[in-house]
Amino acid sequence: MKLIQIILFVTLSLCLSITTLAQGKYRHLKKWANEYPLDYTAKPKINFFALPEIRQPLLKLIGPKNLKRLMKDFGMVTPINLIGGYLILEGVTSNRTPDNEVENAIVAVNISDRAGTIMVIFSGIGDRFGQTEYFCTNGKSCNGLPTEARNKIKEWEH
Repeated sequence: MKLIQIILFVTLSLCLSITTLAQGKYRHLKKWANEYPLDYTAKPKINFFALPEIRQPLLKLIGPKNLKRLMKDFGMVTPINLIGGYLILEGVTSNRTPDNEVENAIVAVNISDRAGTIMVIFSGIGDRFGQTEYFCTNGKSCNGLPTEARNKIKEWEH
């Protein structure tokens, strides 16, 4: 009888472990959906990009110079959307920036996959119209990006 209890306990523990592993690396970030990624008026300040699980992969992916650029692009933001398993963050350079430096940016964080895929897309407007740059933790390809986000990028490019 005791052996059956031990086997049952081990089996149950294993099943729970597998279920936890099957969930996305960033699943806990789902609570950010419909929230603003940046709010410097709040106490304490809110900055999605300062979260260690976001900041470190972003630094590795785009480097410090482009991270600074990204923060500039998030001068004007919309709330974070949850689309197709991705947290989608959209920003545009604040209108206080000279016209030739204006650009849009999208950050997509896959909260469903175990790898924790992050994508950053910069798209120039004004003097830099149509110049789109892609950075993806899963390689140069940003495959898997939800259609709504892809359509937004296509709008920027045309």
